[in-house]
This record gives sequence, C-alpha cells and structure tokens, in this order.
Amino acid sequence: MLAYPETQARAHAELDAVIGRTRLPTFADYQHLPYIRAMVKEVLRWRPITPIVAHRSTEDDWYEGMFIPKGTLCLANLWGMGRDPEIFGKNTGDFDPARYLDASGCVVPGVFDLKKEGHFTYGFGSRICVGRHMADNSLFMNIAILLWAMKIERKRDASGWIRPLDVDGWVDVGLVALACFITNHRVGANTSVSADVRSLSRSSSLHDSRMLLRCLHRNVSCGGHEREVIL
Repeated sequence: MLAYPETQARAHAELDAVIGRTRLPTFADYQHLPYIRAMVKEVLRWRPITPIVAHRSTEDDWYEGMFIPKGTLCLANLWGMGRDPEIFGKNTGDFDPARYLDASGCVVPGVFDLKKEGHFTYGFGSRICVGRHMADNSLFMNIAILLWAMKIERKRDASGWIRPLDVDGWVDVGLVALACFITNHRVGANTSVSADVRSLSRSSSLHDSRMLLRCLHRNVSCGGHEREVIL
C-alpha cells in the first residue's frame, strides 16, 4: 500500500461504495468486493511466501529432452513462474490486482487457467497446499478490514518530501517447512509508516462499542477516542 497508493485508493473506493461507514466488512460481502479478491491473488503472485518449492520424482521421467531419474529432487521456481510475461503480462514486477479483472471490474473465472488460483504460490499436483482456501479467506478479510479502517501512507521529512521506499530492500528466506517456522520480514530501517486509523476505545458495553464503530473509519473524527494502533 505504501508503494502503490493508487491501488489503495481503488480499494478504498470499492469498500466505501459497498460497505459504507456504519459497519465492518464481512464474508457476506465477498462477491461484491472483486478488487479486494483480486488483491489477494496478486499479493500471493507478487510476493509468494515460498519462492521455491521442492518435489521428488516418484518414477523415471523425461522433460523437454532431459532425463529425470526416479528420486530426483526437483525445485520449482514459483517466483519466476509468477513473473512469466507470457502469462501475466509485461508488468509482472508491479503490484497490479487489475490483471485479475475483466473490463467490467469483475474477477475473471479461472483467469490464466492456473487451476483457478491465478498463480502458482500454492503449488500444484497432489501436493498442492491443503490450507489454500483458509489462506485466501484470511487474506480477504484482513485486507478488507484493514483498508476499510485505515489509510496507510509514507511519512514526510522535515522539508515536506515523502521519504523514499525501496520495495526490494529486504531479504526473504521464505518458509522453512521442515522446522514449521515462518521467518519475519522487516521493512528497511530507514522507512517509516504513518497510518490514519481509528480504533474502538475500550468500552463497558456492546452498545458503546457500536456507538464508536464510526470512529474506526479513516478520515473520521473520533471525538477524543483515538488510540495508537501498533501493526
């Protein structure tokens, strides 16, 4: 969202049109938020959590004239596959959810014909990720609620200039599956983030929480109920 503010603006517009300011997004809104759904697909293609996955051949095989003996460890470069210009277009290095939408703004069914996922991040074949549906649903709801509630932007320096951002200035060692450990990805030390965000203050009743719901929405004054949110 920091690197592509126009993407955030389009998501905000969709959320405002469909959800409004009186309630939070729910799964009932899924079909009516095609751009948010496209963002889920695009973030998985653009920055796959497993850039490379390993499979072992169960029998002798041939591929484009190359003999692959049984038991060979084969590494699939998901990062490279997700950046194939013949499939995803020339701007594969950019975060562009619109690549998954048709001219009317709807998610194209089976776009790119990649088992209807639209990317290779979940793997393929009999070893495809069994948690992919939960991952998609979690990403959808997290993105929808976060962007409904806040506007994420870069801070400015003392001179008023927006501070630079290097989206490639980090190291991703991926998912270490055997150790069941997910590494932390850090934004560069020179990058600062500001978020225009409203959060529910601690209230003694559900009624009070509902009254403060409007304070969650970006660009809405909370009447003194603003609280710092740590992401």
